[in-house]
Amino acid sequence: MNVDKFREDVRVFAASTAADTPDTDLLMVFNTCLRQLMDSHAPLVTRQVTDRPSAPWMSEDIKDHKRLVRKWERLWRTSGLTVHRQIYRQQLDDIKALHTSAKQEYYTSRLAECKDTKALFSVTDELFAKKKATALPKLIPPSELPETFSNFFDQKISDIRKGLDSSKTQMSFAAFSGTPLTRFSPVSEKFVFELISKCAPKSCTLDPIPTSLMKTCLDFLVPVVTRILNLSLQSGSVPAQFKEAVITPLLKKPGLDTECLKNYRPISNLPFLTKLLEKCVLAQLQEHLLSNDLLDVHQSAYKKNHSTETALLYVTDKLLTSADNKEVSVLALLDLSAAFDTIDHDVLLKRLQFTFGIADKAFQWFVSYLSERFQRVQIGQKESSPVPLKHGVPQGSVLGPVLFTLYTQDLSDVISRHGCEHHKYADDTQIEDSAPPSDFPKVVKNTERCIESVKDWMIDNKLKLNDSKTEVMLSGSRHALNQIDCTSLTIGDTQIVSQTAVKDLGVYLDSALTMQKHISFVCKCAFFELRKISSVRSFLTLQATVQLVSSLILSRLDYCNSLLAGLPTEELDRLQRVQNSAARLILQKSKKDHVTPLLTTLHWLPMKYRIEYKLALLGYRCFEKSLPPYLSHSLSIYEPSRSLRSSSEKLLRIPKTRTKTFGERTFRYQIPTVWNSLPSSIRDSSSLSSFKTQLKTYLFRKAFA
Repeated sequence: MNVDKFREDVRVFAASTAADTPDTDLLMVFNTCLRQLMDSHAPLVTRQVTDRPSAPWMSEDIKDHKRLVRKWERLWRTSGLTVHRQIYRQQLDDIKALHTSAKQEYYTSRLAECKDTKALFSVTDELFAKKKATALPKLIPPSELPETFSNFFDQKISDIRKGLDSSKTQMSFAAFSGTPLTRFSPVSEKFVFELISKCAPKSCTLDPIPTSLMKTCLDFLVPVVTRILNLSLQSGSVPAQFKEAVITPLLKKPGLDTECLKNYRPISNLPFLTKLLEKCVLAQLQEHLLSNDLLDVHQSAYKKNHSTETALLYVTDKLLTSADNKEVSVLALLDLSAAFDTIDHDVLLKRLQFTFGIADKAFQWFVSYLSERFQRVQIGQKESSPVPLKHGVPQGSVLGPVLFTLYTQDLSDVISRHGCEHHKYADDTQIEDSAPPSDFPKVVKNTERCIESVKDWMIDNKLKLNDSKTEVMLSGSRHALNQIDCTSLTIGDTQIVSQTAVKDLGVYLDSALTMQKHISFVCKCAFFELRKISSVRSFLTLQATVQLVSSLILSRLDYCNSLLAGLPTEELDRLQRVQNSAARLILQKSKKDHVTPLLTTLHWLPMKYRIEYKLALLGYRCFEKSLPPYLSHSLSIYEPSRSLRSSSEKLLRIPKTRTKTFGERTFRYQIPTVWNSLPSSIRDSSSLSSFKTQLKTYLFRKAFA
């Protein structure tokens, strides 16, 4: 395809056809003309392809050398002369070196082009020769698969909704007091250009042209796209073409029975322009929510300065503090069935209107956005008939997850009425309560009542709590746990037995809060990835290997590593051994080689100091007021009773604790301890980038002094 000629035709379309098209027909003309241009410049051609092992690094030079090798092999086998055999062996060595060099260059350039995690994993799957086989039922004829999946997904939601009959006839909503959001402001061409430039080049079969190709024509298409987006924003109406979705069935986990349809989840894909429109709306919606202080303090998903790590810091801090106070805690992790798909549109719209102050044209836009939506299942070239979406927020959308968090915001009030601590991350909800062992039966009863209230609220709001997948764990000191007789919760007709460890947001928490199971899990996964990388190390340059190890190994070691602060040295040493092995693999050293020079060469901080680095960053964010409120409220600035030199040194107060095992591992103890130990010149850094640079230099010298 000649991209320059395609760009010229797009320029002509944007300058003439699009400019003369009335607003009502603009989107249809945009899609039709671009699709026709695509068919004209890159017509679909059916060809027979021979499936051969892929070797994209194979150049003509390598092919010529292979022919030369075969020539010398034939000559040697014909003559039997030693000199011919020696030349043949030399040619074999040359082709092997050439092949390795070409493969190294290919994967180095491919890894350098990776802009996100998905692209990186795609390259690593190719590097590790991982087959991308789509698991689908084999007993159902291929032509019937799309319709079968479509009917199953639709019936699944209908069955869940039928089991959610509520006795409540009228719902109450919290009253909004503030400045309502009455309309969406039009966006500028500059804003749209920057928005598209930042977007990943993901495409949908509903798009007229691939997104990557659209990005090459941005200078011509941005005015047209901006006009399309502003027509929707200002009219309070979403075009019908933006309310279609294509569904692909995906097996939930490898190894599940492929013939059982309930083992598949629907993966939705929306047109690129739809996501652009939603991003424009989301930016203005979030500004409205922030300016009116409407966001749930206990929700960490889809919010700036919030993450799974900050959420888990809050949860583990409550558990550790309770254990430090000789109390036993009960932690319940709630599980929802098809959470995003069963949302009631009427309830969501009323909540947006009455609780969050969405009114007039802005409210009309959301009414249009949720109404008359359709989806169809696509497998290969086969499609199911369109199915109307009467419930739920659009899967795969930009707005869907945020709308879900707004829909479930009142859940915090339900839990708080029972005096339980809680936290939410998207549809994951953690409930925690604690008491001394003598009063623990009361805590169990209170937690049961709390979860029953949550369940009733969810039924009223057309959400289903999955009792059988809800997990419970009791935590505390071993001495306190031994005094507990009650080890289960009863929710409805389901008895949930307490587990010794639960997985919360990707981190294993155990009843004694030792983090041993989590560390074992991380080490196991990291060594597995290391073995895979070692199998292809000869094809990778030093730079490519560092990038691969950083993405697949160090990212695992660093994920939520602030939770490991204060653990015994022997536990952190297990993680350090993983890092040491990774360094030896990158620099191709043996087990006997001392690891300190290797870490210094790679400029890697050892695990202990990586944790300190993370804690120090949290301390800096405390003074910059960029910590989540649920963390910053537990940290206080040190203010001496009388004027001292330390009064102006930006110190945090270190709280008193009872035990080293629990109390000194809380974030409210660890962050001030690490922060206060830093030189004042680092604490007084004028910017985050300056702070990070000075901090890493300081910790590096401290680690390798």
